[in-house]
Amino acid sequence: MVKLSQKTISALKDDVMSILYENPLISRSTYEISQELRRDKEFTKKLLLELKNDNFVEEVKKGKRGEYLTHRKWRIPAKVLKAIEANSRA
Repeated sequence: MVKLSQKTISALKDDVMSILYENPLISRSTYEISQELRRDKEFTKKLLLELKNDNFVEEVKKGKRGEYLTHRKWRIPAKVLKAIEANSRA
């Protein structure tokens, strides 16, 4: 496996955030995000968990039909959305 630089990992995290920001009302699965990034699901999940630890994304655990048992879905938290919108207005 190729070792990626911190700059590349940071750029991929920015890409994840932009994918989620495209439609912030809809949560996206790890698989959907990995397809858009053109990376495998495990690497994408690692990036998402790092973003979750930094409070940039949150994991959605319940859907309309109940709790997600096998799939993980992600979205941008409301406080991060407000901060992004405040910065875009300035």
